[in-house]
Amino acid sequence: MSEHELKNRTRRQALATALGAAGLAAVGGTQALANSRPTRPLKGKRVLIGVGDFSEALETYYMIYRLMEEGVEPVVAAPTIKRLQLVVHDVDPQFLGYTEKAGYRLKAQLAYKDVNPADYDGLLLPGGRAPEKIRQDKDLVKTIGHFLDNRLPLGAMCHGTMLIYTARPIKGLRLTGHGGIKRDIELLGGKFIDKPVVVDGSVVTSRGWGDLPYFMPKFLEVLGRK
Repeated sequence: MSEHELKNRTRRQALATALGAAGLAAVGGTQALANSRPTRPLKGKRVLIGVGDFSEALETYYMIYRLMEEGVEPVVAAPTIKRLQLVVHDVDPQFLGYTEKAGYRLKAQLAYKDVNPADYDGLLLPGGRAPEKIRQDKDLVKTIGHFLDNRLPLGAMCHGTMLIYTARPIKGLRLTGHGGIKRDIELLGGKFIDKPVVVDGSVVTSRGWGDLPYFMPKFLEVLGRK
């Protein structure tokens, strides 16, 4: 999707597309999801969700609820245990960049310094503005490195993808994310793919909240293989 096309989509239109892909409206969405089911039951698995203040609200809560629907335990981690302020990012043709307003709150269950990555089967990294800040947390970076080094399920969306190249080199890795980090990925030797979801081994990435219904089935599929 080009930057021009993205800016001309409203949040309502994107959500309608999302619901369609989930099987409520869009033609072809049902088949896409049916072909992306986990290969084995997910009940009992645990997935860490790395967030901070100003993580994108829709991305974060959608991830949490989809995991719960599959019987997976989501564990929310942040720099400190506190009530986090999430944000709502949108696009408006009259502005060059995205807009932001306050979204839902979310209580972190665990601080990054107390995370034992071996306790989790997967890791999810929502977007928003939070990745710009939490990429400086050495404990989070260490945890991300654990998942990358051991080829464990790791999903990142929008600006969350920048946490991947903060933790490890990405030369040759196929990734997507917010268009604003395309150049970063390419300069670091990665391959930016402008698609709703990109899977490279155990790494699953996506462009933003409008692609959630395509992203989560693929992440759950990867999670089900491990």
